[in-house]
This record gives sequence, C-alpha cells and structure tokens, in this order.
Amino acid sequence: MKHLIIIICLLALGACTTKWEPIVDVRASKEPREITRDILECRELTKDIKGFGPFCEPDTLFASCKPANDPIRHCLSNRGHSILN
Repeated sequence: MKHLIIIICLLALGACTTKWEPIVDVRASKEPREITRDILECRELTKDIKGFGPFCEPDTLFASCKPANDPIRHCLSNRGHSILN
C-alpha cells in the first residue's frame, strides 16, 4: 500500500513539472525571422492565464492546460506561425 501511495505521489508531481515548448515550422510561418520575439511576447502575454479560462480543463484533479489548447499556441498561430505540436 505504501508503494502505491508513493508511486501516485511521484506521478502527480511529475505531471506538474512538464513544460510544453512549441515546435514551429519556420518554412510555413509568415515571418520566420520573428519567431523568437513572438515566443517571448506570447509567453509574457499569456503568463497570467495559465490554468484558467476556456483553454484549460478545470474539472480535472490538477487543473492544467493541454498542449493543443495552450494559450501560447493560439497566440503564435494568430501571429502567422505554424505550430506542429
């Protein structure tokens, strides 16, 4: 029983540490030279909405954003970048 509790705790902590990074197809992006600036700006713009809003699932045990619904992904897509993941 102790082993099961430890495994569950480790899995829960491991789920919190993953960080999604966008993979951008620069050949399909409208402005490939601007990708670094756009990523930094989108992170800054969306830092306060992580875990909240229509992009996330608040009904789960750990309210978290799925990468496909990540606000940074939407921000980059709206700036004309092609996001692969």
